[in-house]
Amino acid sequence: MRREALTRGLRALCVGALLSLPGAAAAGGVLGLSFDASDRYGESFTFVADTEDGTYVTVNLTVTNIGPGSRTGICRATVLLPGKAPWAPQSRLGAKEWSYAPTTDTLKVGACLARASDTGLTVDAPLDNGRVTLEYARKPEPWSPEGSVVEDGKDRYRHEVVVAGSPVKVTLQLPKAEAVTLSGGGYVDHSRSTVAPARVAKRWVRFRALRGPPYAVVLGREGQGGDYAPVYLWEDKGAARLLESFTLTQTGEKAKSTWRAEFIDRDGKPAMTLKGTTLLQRSAPVESLGVLSGLVRPMVGSPVTYLLRGVMERPGKAPVEGLMEVTLEGE
Repeated sequence: MRREALTRGLRALCVGALLSLPGAAAAGGVLGLSFDASDRYGESFTFVADTEDGTYVTVNLTVTNIGPGSRTGICRATVLLPGKAPWAPQSRLGAKEWSYAPTTDTLKVGACLARASDTGLTVDAPLDNGRVTLEYARKPEPWSPEGSVVEDGKDRYRHEVVVAGSPVKVTLQLPKAEAVTLSGGGYVDHSRSTVAPARVAKRWVRFRALRGPPYAVVLGREGQGGDYAPVYLWEDKGAARLLESFTLTQTGEKAKSTWRAEFIDRDGKPAMTLKGTTLLQRSAPVESLGVLSGLVRPMVGSPVTYLLRGVMERPGKAPVEGLMEVTLEGE
């Protein structure tokens, strides 16, 4: 039982640790992978949808050497329906069960797949007697602002935004329920790293206003040494605005807490404030392992992620509602 619990925890952390990294240029296409033999290697595509009725959906396609085995493929979905318990199935697969086809720019992980084209991007994840399908209307256009590469000796972490904001059609077929089709906004990013997850960052702050237009993306990373990069704000068109740093304030504790982030621009002036309004989910996979957490923590750290409804406020501009996310290395 102890071994089974540890394996389950490592499976969850292989995904969770990677998803806390906000990717190298795609090998062969938008969804191509650049596999590395490092034991710390992990590469993940994260597909997010925020629908008009308040449903939050993510699908993650990951390849990693972290945890049991190597060249492991993981497909995971998370569905948060308003007022209902989360649905978060996942499938862990061997090296021969995932593939990438450059001719069609299609990444397959078991039965799950993502396909990019000149007109949009489609994701299909049949898992645990259910199914999630996401159809993005905007063409993928990957970009990486200054500071998106983090170096740790010979190891590198990279981040790129694949789709910053797009209309998205969401089809959900949850177990023992009829299929429903929802509309909303979506986001996609790509992470690639050979840096040990616990060393990449001390804290992350993200904000995504996806029910646009207009759209907005905020990303802030605080390094273990107190450095800040990348830190930026992107608004629908043009280049991202680079910022200097941020401060984080927590009110309350754990599942009863909320967050506030204050960002400073490169002239030392206040740039914006992010305020959490409603906590949707607190995720702490290592913490949930209890006594086994001591075995896992040296490999992946102890990330804790808060997902909230929130608002972005800026001097002289109207507030913008969206999704706020705070990830801490330990709490």
